[in-house]
Amino acid sequence: MKPTVHGLGTADAPRTDRDPRVNRLPRLERMAFAAVREALGGQSLPDSLALVFGTGYGGLAATEAFLQSVASRGMAYGSAAAFHQSVHHSPAGQLSLLLGIRGPVLTVSQRELSGEAALRVGLTLLDRFEFVLVVAADEKTAVLEAAYRAFGGMFQAGEGASAILLGRGEGPLWIERCDLFSHPTSTRRFASPIGFGPRLAEAITSSRSRVVSIAAPTGDVERHERVVVGRKVQILQDQAAPGQVSFHPSAGLVRSVLAARYLLASPGESACVLHGLALGGAQSITVLRRDS
Repeated sequence: MKPTVHGLGTADAPRTDRDPRVNRLPRLERMAFAAVREALGGQSLPDSLALVFGTGYGGLAATEAFLQSVASRGMAYGSAAAFHQSVHHSPAGQLSLLLGIRGPVLTVSQRELSGEAALRVGLTLLDRFEFVLVVAADEKTAVLEAAYRAFGGMFQAGEGASAILLGRGEGPLWIERCDLFSHPTSTRRFASPIGFGPRLAEAITSSRSRVVSIAAPTGDVERHERVVVGRKVQILQDQAAPGQVSFHPSAGLVRSVLAARYLLASPGESACVLHGLALGGAQSITVLRRDS
């Protein structure tokens, strides 16, 4: 059966929740849980449910707090709570406890394609489970912004969280493909247009999509993407809070949610191709389709 979309959610900041346990969580987890709340829409969780959490950096604020405590006072005074919250799989564990998920809980970290990689894993798990909740989140800190500046200001740091509830039942929107590719290049470069261009062009042609959401991590990459897309295809302009759609490793899932909402609100459109790129030569192609 088709992998259908049963719920969508995004968050660009933590929100006060009716559950006091949520309000005590670190900032990243609260932001992720806000996206999950929206995606579930008040519906009860199915018994056959798996959780996949994608993040590039994990709890950065907690990581910084732990390292600062060690640097200032020594290893014996490192904050145990901050260390626990800093590991990448901590948010997935917190979400599973709050939601009461008894199925598998996985964490995926794949550099700038962490959101797309989480979605790919979620689609694979649908072979074994009736529903899969895919969540992705990353947060912005002053240290991260300083690191980006130190590496030449390649990105404008952003943050955000998103969630997609996948299922095997009927629905108006489904995921036709989510593929990841690798092209030989150095660790600090994106794949060349000669490398990523044919994959993107093939996805547009094979899906017969008139709408494409490009990755555009830099102005130079965006120019190459626009050449590949061509004038006959519309480039989706994501309408959301600037922090959500600026660069962060899990933003690919945010863009998938925004594209899904666009398709649901646009009866004349049948498909959307989402393009993603990561340093080191990785590339992602995701196709969302709307049944007519």
